[in-house]
Amino acid sequence: MERTIPDRSFTDRLIDGRDRLPRVPDAGDYVVIDVTHFSTTVAELLGLGARYVHVTDERGDEFAYRESHPETLIGGGKTDDYEPIEGYDFFNSPSYVQELDVEDRPTSMTSKNGGTAVARLRRRGGDDVDVFVGGYTNAAALADHLRTRDRPVYLVSCGSSGRSTMDDHLGAVVVDRYLRDEPLSAAEREQFASLLEASKAPDYADKPEIRRRDLGEYATAINSREVVPKLEDGVLVDVADDGA
Repeated sequence: MERTIPDRSFTDRLIDGRDRLPRVPDAGDYVVIDVTHFSTTVAELLGLGARYVHVTDERGDEFAYRESHPETLIGGGKTDDYEPIEGYDFFNSPSYVQELDVEDRPTSMTSKNGGTAVARLRRRGGDDVDVFVGGYTNAAALADHLRTRDRPVYLVSCGSSGRSTMDDHLGAVVVDRYLRDEPLSAAEREQFASLLEASKAPDYADKPEIRRRDLGEYATAINSREVVPKLEDGVLVDVADDGA
């Protein structure tokens, strides 16, 4: 018989910002939500067949990780032309990683919001804290997995540099709906996609096509991936087929 997560309000589940993660997290499942674009990029890497996504503590640590894991493709900063800066294979872009051959290869990256949240939870959490990554693109698959675990769920709406952001709050709302087994209707899916685009419109109007594609084709694509990224042995792996 399928177990269900403890019933809690959205407000009780929400952690508003990466900087509000507790120093000593309570036992439970923590979903790191950084919709544009860490959560979406992680889902794409695993959906494309990457063996795992290692999240570094600091940007630049990826090079040392590749030295000890030579097969690894590493992600880092981008140039003004939206190409990876020298030495990196990709940057935090769900569109760009489509060009990579990641099948069964390790990857390593971070981001200042979602990546930082994962790294902090990895350092602070004990054996009773599990870390997942979610957003629009894997909300249903993630919720299906978490509902079997009978544990409190915390939705970490990462925000940006310590500030709340609408895109991550929207991601948290979508994940919460599926946790409650209240799937979005077709009309609601269109509405949430439009709201996400509208929340980023002032920042994206003059950005290059790749960033507009990151948002309009990938980040807004609700349930386009069935991956469940979970932190195991220090790396994010897809546990969608593993049960609880």
